[in-house]
Amino acid sequence: MRISKETINALKAQGIIVRWFPEETYEEFKQAQWQREYKRWFEYSKSSCKELNPPKNDGAYYSYNYETLAEYEEYIKKFCDQIIERHCDPYEYDTLYVTHDGEQMLVKKENVKSKQITVEYVLKLVEKDRKVYAGTYGQFAIAMQRLCKEKGFNGFHVYPTTYGIGVWLFYNFSAEKHIAQVEQIMKERNVEYYNEYSEARWVYRFKVSKKRENIERICS
Repeated sequence: MRISKETINALKAQGIIVRWFPEETYEEFKQAQWQREYKRWFEYSKSSCKELNPPKNDGAYYSYNYETLAEYEEYIKKFCDQIIERHCDPYEYDTLYVTHDGEQMLVKKENVKSKQITVEYVLKLVEKDRKVYAGTYGQFAIAMQRLCKEKGFNGFHVYPTTYGIGVWLFYNFSAEKHIAQVEQIMKERNVEYYNEYSEARWVYRFKVSKKRENIERICS
């Protein structure tokens, strides 16, 4: 998908924040990508090359065309940064994050197929979102947002939805921990729910019963 700066600014003037990443700023998103995916790979590459290319007798270190470990580390870090830069390119993303009404509501639109995201497209998403949140179940979703924030969930791996809570599985090395944390939240409040996977099995869903008494348990 493509979304222009003009479109983003036009929506921002209406109190609607649009981005293709879940973090607050682009730089925070890049840093999160580094922590989630590439730092682990960087440390592994560095340690592996130490084993495969031990220091010379004079103490110097070499790997490929690099004489010192510091030079190789600099190369790997630069390589990772370049990958992240490309990965963060908005044109490569098909998920849209939209916050509105004082950031109390969130549209998370997956599988965006539009080549160009327009103001009208986003306004339709927001209007649909407002209708969903207008009822009792919408109040539940807002309460779930607040609860996730209080628990320190980062808004990407664990996020509130109008059906309950979604736990992102793909490239989430802490998925089991996150699932256990959400289960604890549900049990503490005696909330009725069931679990299912998304169609692509990228998300593990906690689908909460829409019974009024059940919703009130999580809203209290």
